[in-house]
Amino acid sequence: MISVVFAGLNDLYAQRRNRAPLIRLGVRAGFNMSDLTSANGLDIYNGLAYYDAGLNYVGFTDTEPFKYGFNAGLALQAELSDSWFLQANLLYYTKGYKLNTQNVEISASANYLQIPVNMVYKYELSDDWRILASAGVFVGVGLHGFTDFEDHYGEERSPRPQHITTNTPTINPETGQSNLICFEPTVHGATYWKDRNDTFATDGTWSVDAGFEVGLGVEYKSFQFMINYQISALPLYDYNKEFKARYETKNIDAVNSFDYFGIDAPMSPRQHVISFNITYFFDNWDHGIRW
Repeated sequence: MISVVFAGLNDLYAQRRNRAPLIRLGVRAGFNMSDLTSANGLDIYNGLAYYDAGLNYVGFTDTEPFKYGFNAGLALQAELSDSWFLQANLLYYTKGYKLNTQNVEISASANYLQIPVNMVYKYELSDDWRILASAGVFVGVGLHGFTDFEDHYGEERSPRPQHITTNTPTINPETGQSNLICFEPTVHGATYWKDRNDTFATDGTWSVDAGFEVGLGVEYKSFQFMINYQISALPLYDYNKEFKARYETKNIDAVNSFDYFGIDAPMSPRQHVISFNITYFFDNWDHGIRW
């Protein structure tokens, strides 16, 4: 009888040892590839408006593919059933974008304290391997970051020419001379062609980020490998924000750059990120709820 009891206890211990704890803690690190959903309107937001030879507004063509960054922090996973889990992370998360078009370079970093919360479905392939799919939401608070702006227009000439302050493009049919880059002087200060600002201290930039996340991956024992995609529901920049004070000081009748150039503001750009992540869970750490 005693041997039967001990055998049963050993079997129970073996089963529990091979089963993930009800709640487990982990550490996570990942590689981020971030961008804006669109560069449309970004030139006007920076005080420039680009036109083609037909005097049609064209703007910036596009951002560069990605700005690279990382994420790192803690993970907490709670088992809801054999297949469903709730997973939350507390992360330092870097975002931003890069642009290099029409002689303009912009490199913006926006770094957050972020909390993603996801429902995770696990399909067990074997005792050690599982396929994962996840979906959820995230919220983040902007911590710090810088935005570097540089306009290379005319830098190869000496003396360096400046943009003409105007809200209307022109072409002289007799001489062929044209001005297809319109400029307004309130955005980047005296040295308009090179500027650096704190991303979140700049008026019109949202310091709170929130949105949606999905992911696919695999889990091997205590390691989780995921590819995640995030898209923000909130914009990085508010194209409709009014800056009356900065125009009043220069006696300009406008409330923002879009109003100055007479161009309707497009949808404000949002951030989106592809990330490649690895999480290690401390399976020997047990919250105690299971017992």
